[in-house]
Amino acid sequence: MKGVTRREFIKLTAAVGVVGLETALTGCQVAGQVGGPGPQPAQEIPVLGIWPFTGAFADVGPVLDRGMSLALEEWGYKVIGRPIKYVKRDSETKADAATRRVEEAIETEGVKYVIGPWSSGVALAVSEVAKRRKVLHFFSGGTEDISGKRCHRYSFQWAAHAYTAADTVMKTFLRENPGAKRWYLLIADYAFGWSLEKYLKLVGEKYGVTVLGADRHPLGEREFSGYVSKAVSARPDVIAMVNFGQDAIQAVRTFYNFGWQPKQPLIMSWSAGVEELVQLDPEMRENLWVGTNFYYTLDTPVAREFVRRYREKYGEPPGYAPAAAYGMTRLVLRGIEKAKSAEVPDVIQALEGWEGEDLLGRMRIDPKTHQTLRPYFFLRCKKKADMKDQWDFAEIIGTGDTPQPAELNECADIGSL
Repeated sequence: MKGVTRREFIKLTAAVGVVGLETALTGCQVAGQVGGPGPQPAQEIPVLGIWPFTGAFADVGPVLDRGMSLALEEWGYKVIGRPIKYVKRDSETKADAATRRVEEAIETEGVKYVIGPWSSGVALAVSEVAKRRKVLHFFSGGTEDISGKRCHRYSFQWAAHAYTAADTVMKTFLRENPGAKRWYLLIADYAFGWSLEKYLKLVGEKYGVTVLGADRHPLGEREFSGYVSKAVSARPDVIAMVNFGQDAIQAVRTFYNFGWQPKQPLIMSWSAGVEELVQLDPEMRENLWVGTNFYYTLDTPVAREFVRRYREKYGEPPGYAPAAAYGMTRLVLRGIEKAKSAEVPDVIQALEGWEGEDLLGRMRIDPKTHQTLRPYFFLRCKKKADMKDQWDFAEIIGTGDTPQPAELNECADIGSL
């Protein structure tokens, strides 16, 4: 504005108005333009999937990724008019690796939503990061602590509560086998296994079950002969396992090689379903009973469409893992939609008490604990001669949604935002 006289300044003000004056003063507008910049692109929403692509649960990571991707595809990678950026990181099924990568994604990608990981022990560490960094965390696993004694406003639990699972397994199995009251337990020695062991014993008291023994094995165990020999020698009516993935698969194979099933019943209390059953020979699945958070024959509108799209894209039905990733992602997006905001406190408040029809039918999120209240499923595996096709492993024979009794929950105060 060098050389502009007072009279010229007044004329300029009258001619172009305040916005035009600002333009003239800064020299930032192209000649002939009046007013500010045009509409800006909508800011993207980064969402992190922290999955085990390596480590003890490396076989599960890719199918978890599939489930989350399918949910995002349904929304067209967009919510409330803003694009979604899917950020992926490897948890390695290690707490230090997972927390480090979550922190890195928050810093470099601006992540405010974390879905995963898969191991309960690792998830508890990630939950602490979410609390400290004030990002929303959704997890699906067997530990009761996420919605129990380590609850807080930033973490949510999608899987059925351990009490719900234990009650469904025991009630349904005893309905089919009323005389099988002597149980032996084989437990994975970490947070997931401890929770299910606790509630199988507790629920057993209600149903008159005697637990003859409970042995714990480390995550990643591959030699089960000693555990199996001890369990079989106790002469129980049924053996119930609380383990997962390759641990569960190897244990089932060992029990079969010892001659346990099909003569005697073996229960996988908390199974991945399809992803585990496909790795077992049909003979090993005879007299095998399975508890799970999802099975692909579930008949709800959302489940039917999910299974159809999954089979169409991947050539096989989905098990619990991809269903969990799919279901958690759907609920995060529904929370954003309900809040009409991508700000974490708004979405948390929108999810607290949320209720509606979704993947598993009628579902609700308890605002006091952030536990998703939903059904758990119990399956009976089929003999090879009864299978309609190569994926027809089992049928759902029982569904339970009995919540954990309020007096047993240790989430005294979920805290503030």
